Amino acid sequence: MKHIAWLLIFWVGITVALHSSKAARDLDTAAKPGSNLQLVVLEVDGCIYCDVFRRRLLTAYEASKQGKKAPIRFVDINDPALGDIGLTQPVGMVPTFIMLENNQEIGRSPGLMGKQDFFRAIDYLLIGR
Repeated sequence: MKHIAWLLIFWVGITVALHSSKAARDLDTAAKPGSNLQLVVLEVDGCIYCDVFRRRLLTAYEASKQGKKAPIRFVDINDPALGDIGLTQPVGMVPTFIMLENNQEIGRSPGLMGKQDFFRAIDYLLIGR
């Protein structure tokens, strides 16, 4: 029963976040020129999990070998430019981490996770690249 309550709280939080107003953020950050790999973080203004990612993991990712290989870009899920990204399926939660190669999705990892699991997921997405 406890798990159901947490799931309900999580779902309500996501629903509220999806309907919140869009504030100015670095949503238009482009990948480095000449890079064919990029990590796109799909987020929405007001998403507490997206903010936690930015505070706890963003700097570590940008400084990592993975961050050098696949620069990060943030895109609001309500941004019309999302249609230009070659997603293979709909987005079910935020943040969702999408690995793109030549602007086509090659893998994704939905939801916030701890640092070790996050880097493990990114390594998995980068295998063979």
